Amino acid sequence: MMDPYMAKTEALLREGRALLDRRSVSLRALTPEFSAVTRRRKLMHLEARYADVSRRFEMLRGTGVASIADAKVGLEKAWNAFRSEIGWKS
Repeated sequence: MMDPYMAKTEALLREGRALLDRRSVSLRALTPEFSAVTRRRKLMHLEARYADVSRRFEMLRGTGVASIADAKVGLEKAWNAFRSEIGWKS
């Protein structure tokens, strides 16, 4: 069983993934060629940010007691970067 912090973070990750999926639908929509390249770059950047958050969450799950604080700080920074990039309103 996970502690409340991990459960809340996992729920936020699921919500973030759902938001990213919804955003990817709009970014993949048919558009004029000049904006398609820009939209694709934006989508790739958002997916990379989410992948970083997800990777850091998995690292936090598997860390030893000594490095939990560092893993939490890294996860929080990655999460804030993702939220600001995707325009998450909380």
